[in-house]
Amino acid sequence: MSPDELLQLAETLRVKPGERSLATRAALAERDRLVRELAATCFPGLTRNQQAEAIHVALSRYHAGAWRRECSDPECRHAATDRRALLWQILKARPHVPAPRTINGILR
Repeated sequence: MSPDELLQLAETLRVKPGERSLATRAALAERDRLVRELAATCFPGLTRNQQAEAIHVALSRYHAGAWRRECSDPECRHAATDRRALLWQILKARPHVPAPRTINGILR
């Protein structure tokens, strides 16, 4: 790429003050996708509010326990079909537990 093209690309990728960075937006999008997958695979028969509560509780418990040991793992140690694998991936994307209200908004 020429220097002018690099400057144009940098300007295009620049975020304005108060905007989330592209990396943050990508991490949130991945977290949201994983939360929806967790709701669909692990809590299919519940209402959206019940799913949000159940996901919040599951994430909180995992975060307080196993996550402390596993957060530095470069790859998930759980089987791909295990619910803990989804919990690990959600926290790896964004390392904090979203509130039930946030989860409910994700599931809409």
